Amino acid sequence: MPAERKTVIIEPEGPNEWYRPLEDYGSVEFFCPEGPIGPGLVREVARGADAVVITSSCGLSADDMDALPSLKIIAKCGGKPSSVDIDAATARGVAVTYVPEANSSTVAEFTVMLMLDCLRRFPFISSSIGKGLNRNTTDMFGKELRDKTVGIIGFGAIGREVSRRLAGFDCRMEIFDPFYKPRGSEPEHLSFRGRIEDLLPEVDILSLHCTLNGSTREMIGDRELGMMKHSAGIINTARAQLIDDKALERALKERRLAFAALDVFTVEPPGPDHPLLGLENVILTPHLASWTPEALFREVRGAVDSVVALFRGEDIPGLINPEFRGFQSDR
Repeated sequence: MPAERKTVIIEPEGPNEWYRPLEDYGSVEFFCPEGPIGPGLVREVARGADAVVITSSCGLSADDMDALPSLKIIAKCGGKPSSVDIDAATARGVAVTYVPEANSSTVAEFTVMLMLDCLRRFPFISSSIGKGLNRNTTDMFGKELRDKTVGIIGFGAIGREVSRRLAGFDCRMEIFDPFYKPRGSEPEHLSFRGRIEDLLPEVDILSLHCTLNGSTREMIGDRELGMMKHSAGIINTARAQLIDDKALERALKERRLAFAALDVFTVEPPGPDHPLLGLENVILTPHLASWTPEALFREVRGAVDSVVALFRGEDIPGLINPEFRGFQSDR
């Protein structure tokens, strides 16, 4: 008989039946946190687990893994984890996986929606009738997306999906991604910049789609915002830490930036005292760009499939660290 495996689902997305294939290999435990998931809590709920399935709210450090000696795989629902120590996992023989492109189209749709909402000032105009306002007595002018220049930082799966959708709006797109090598077959409405300083002064909308690491943390600060047009705006559906919060707050309140739409925050969920809350030129949404049942199902089943593959001793889909010391199934 094969040894029974234990899988812990931390902050489960979707119904429990989505995780049912894991039951063929042992016990499945679900943990639904009521607040932040700190190291002590991770170690407590994952004690004795062979596998953990996590979301972006949960991280695991080298110390966490040392406290979880039975752990063999960390399966992240959705994009690559920014709060899991990949090197530490590799050194300890722990596989780390993600589900590439599970929510790319979902986030891209949401991003384009935010661009339109900002340009047409949707939060203001949607509440105007209840306030007794109309277009003849109030400045309700918006702007068109047509002929605008959109800057895309990060041309991975989501950045590319955004560019495809914007093509239908007759936009020009300026791309900055030092890791993407143009093939020469890209559509003519795409231009690639070698430096962010060359992109920022040209754009009407800046949209962030890069991963968070040492080189991208607070990549948009006072200096970068100062390069942008006062009529321009910024959309962030990637990671909050890509932008210097205080610099963005100053630029918006001083009208050196026309608008912003943020779906990600340094502290989530943001509290009622968030400094940008209530500003007419700001849209804040609670990290739900990928929050559709279709995307969640793809994320969950991708993570589940990676755990099942490891338990079966098969090639693991979405494996980030293929150099980890492989786990041999005894099925």
